[in-house]
Amino acid sequence: MPIRLYRAPSAVLAALCAFWPTAATARVGGDPGPIDAQVVDVVTDPRITQASGLAAGENGRILYSHEDSGRSTDVYALGAKGKVQFTVRLPAGSNQDWEDMAAVRLRGGRRAIYLGDIGDALVARKTSHKSGRREFRVLKFAEPATDSTGEVTPTGLETYRLRYADGAVGRNAETLLVQPGTGRVFVVNKTENAQQRASLWEAPSSLNPQGVNLLRNAFPDLPVTRASGGAFSPTGDRVVIRDDDTAYVWWINDNDVAKSLAEKPEEVLLPQQKQGEGVTFTPDGHALLVNSEGSGQPIWRVPLPSSVNAVRTPLPARQSTGGTGNGQDTTLIALAVGGVAVLLAAGLIGYHVRRRS
Repeated sequence: MPIRLYRAPSAVLAALCAFWPTAATARVGGDPGPIDAQVVDVVTDPRITQASGLAAGENGRILYSHEDSGRSTDVYALGAKGKVQFTVRLPAGSNQDWEDMAAVRLRGGRRAIYLGDIGDALVARKTSHKSGRREFRVLKFAEPATDSTGEVTPTGLETYRLRYADGAVGRNAETLLVQPGTGRVFVVNKTENAQQRASLWEAPSSLNPQGVNLLRNAFPDLPVTRASGGAFSPTGDRVVIRDDDTAYVWWINDNDVAKSLAEKPEEVLLPQQKQGEGVTFTPDGHALLVNSEGSGQPIWRVPLPSSVNAVRTPLPARQSTGGTGNGQDTTLIALAVGGVAVLLAAGLIGYHVRRRS
């Protein structure tokens, strides 16, 4: 069961945490805890108030994001300090309800960005008195050079029409997964309560830009409620899907995505956000990046526990890790450092008490 941490009201505890960061994370077996999450950027551009998807450029110096549901058709490339370095303008009207995105390396070394126009556009359709969406789409274009500036024209732009094989109308989805190498597209629909199980929907192995591509239900029982974003790791060895406060991470074994997602995921607690939306892996695969809707929102870096970190080889399905050697060593070190910190903090507090008396 994940450990949830709460912010203590005491200034003394805050001082202790400053001296004792290792113990304050409540580590288990040496793994990072939620307090290890760090703000890497704050997005202050006034054009970005409803950020939805998030994707990382290959070298990590650029992060891509976009607005959702009928807003701008610009893809924003965020550079240093979360500032917009360049934008990619896509055709007017193409954003009925952009909900997620991916940036991946395909076979042959080409890198591409995918945008998932996969939301139900519920608010806009109610306002215009239109029926629920029957057809959705994915837009794909070549990733621009990372030193681009200003407004960039997309190259190699293609649009793929999608429909659900069961004929569903108005199904809402906010998670787009694109497999590195193959470019295989998956969609995860969003459910609103625990009694509704999300499904993994799989597009054809080769998308047809001329016709309609059917999404078939590849796995109907994902343990994620209110899925708002997802991503493959850069090498395709893992998948993450997030909800409001938790990221669920699976190892992908034998290149079988549906079978792998039938296994129990590792749960990684996320920092509190205004309205958490996007998630992606860092280029080195050791951490997650998450963003949120709202103005002036931070982008957080969340370290991954060793059980789903890129430095570990995935265990066979349902096999326990067994021993605790390294974890015990780390815990002992943390306790030793923590003990010193307590003594230092106590000495400081005593010093101030004596000063006041």
